[in-house]
Amino acid sequence: MTVTLQDVSMITALPIEGKPLCMSTDSEGWRHQMEALIGMSPQEPEVEDGGKKDRVPAGATFTWIAANFAHCPEDADDEVIQRYARVYMWYVISRTIFADGTGKNAPWMWLKALTVLDNKFSWGSAALAYLYRQVINC
Repeated sequence: MTVTLQDVSMITALPIEGKPLCMSTDSEGWRHQMEALIGMSPQEPEVEDGGKKDRVPAGATFTWIAANFAHCPEDADDEVIQRYARVYMWYVISRTIFADGTGKNAPWMWLKALTVLDNKFSWGSAALAYLYRQVINC
């Protein structure tokens, strides 16, 4: 038995028709792009005594997101409200539909996918493909 695209649609109510969610997963310059989208990004890891940086995934930890975006300011303008909404959606989809094995990080690529909020992507197809990929990598 396997999960089908119809199952994803029925369970999650995500659209299964529309544009494919295809984009570059290149993470080069992700911090600068994140700052442009949401106004900030996690700090670079500090260089240890040996001169090597810790390898960190492209994205943010859930604790960083909660610490910086837990409450939208009451006097926020439309741009700030959209920023907080985008971060909230990024947090939710990274915790549920597109969860990784660590349970600690929101990958950059999902925030990048939310750059155009009115795009008609087939999120159900993307969720199913991601699920299959995670099962294969187990």
